[in-house]
Amino acid sequence: MQHPIELFATQLISIRLPKKPLNCQLDGGHLVVEPRRHISDRIDCSEREAIELMAASMLAARAMYSVLKVEKVNYQEMGNWSLDATQSAKLHIHIFGRQRQQRYQQRGESIRFFPAGHNIYSEVYLAHSPTQTGDLISAMQSIVKQAPFAQLFPV
Repeated sequence: MQHPIELFATQLISIRLPKKPLNCQLDGGHLVVEPRRHISDRIDCSEREAIELMAASMLAARAMYSVLKVEKVNYQEMGNWSLDATQSAKLHIHIFGRQRQQRYQQRGESIRFFPAGHNIYSEVYLAHSPTQTGDLISAMQSIVKQAPFAQLFPV
């Protein structure tokens, strides 16, 4: 099984590539933002975690616009697939890029999901390439030095 690749992190949050993308990189791609601490709902975030979680979702989106040239970004907080897991659901935010020309998704509609474990996620949807991954990391390292991110993330 492929392990998630971390693109950016602080002591409180992480931006990573998912193990299996829920949106093909040809349709705009998929990143995940999550707190490091196991939090089941955003209402349980500390003030600092809440700030960094929002800032990280903005940073991920800015990098997707810059590197992947997506037309739009959708943010979706979900955790239903892990509700029946032994450990409670963990708060995380999915960042989905949308392209003008969609291959698997319908333009102008919400992202369509198949049941958990569907083979489309492992056999059809393409993950970000190593070049895209490196470019996303570089972009985040640069963007985080700019306003408003320089003020939102601790040095």
